[in-house]
Amino acid sequence: MTQKIRPIATKVGSTSRRWLSPALFALIGIAFLLPFATVSCDGAKTTFSGIQLVTHTVPPGGNLAGDQESDCQTYIGRCVEHTSSNTATVALVAALLGLALGLSGIVRGPGWCALVGLGAMVILPFEGILGPQVKLHSGYTLAFWLFIAVWSLHVRRAWRRRKQRRRREGIRPAKVPGQHAAELSVIGEAASELEPSLSATSQSLGLR
Repeated sequence: MTQKIRPIATKVGSTSRRWLSPALFALIGIAFLLPFATVSCDGAKTTFSGIQLVTHTVPPGGNLAGDQESDCQTYIGRCVEHTSSNTATVALVAALLGLALGLSGIVRGPGWCALVGLGAMVILPFEGILGPQVKLHSGYTLAFWLFIAVWSLHVRRAWRRRKQRRRREGIRPAKVPGQHAAELSVIGEAASELEPSLSATSQSLGLR
């Protein structure tokens, strides 16, 4: 009974490991549909999701055109798009690319996608830091921690692959006891069989 259960458990574990990374990347994509942040500056305020930031559809919010001290001389939503849309796009594209690579069974690419996405998420709240006030929401927080999770997962897998490769390279086939004696015996028999023909060849050449 135990022998039947072990292959099933191994198969289930292998399947779960394969789909864990794509599932995390897919959740990151879903997080971009949730509220990402609220940005406010001098009475103007706008709240937006990650996908709105990527697609340049952030709600306009208040107009800062009359504020001479502000770096933003238009609607605050337009200024948010100008400063942060590219960074958010990098993060989302990294997540989607990691998802595609994971579904394709490619081992080494998703970890780099997670690292790029995580870097973009770290930078995102600090763009335009001297001007507006930024309040992060659930979408950003979820995407940020999921990027950390999937990156940590692939670092762990890379470490395991490295250990396995070193273990395989360090193992050499050991000599079986008595193998040397058997090899010498075979060599001796081959020499005995060749000796008459060598003697005949030597006599024909006049060496004896």
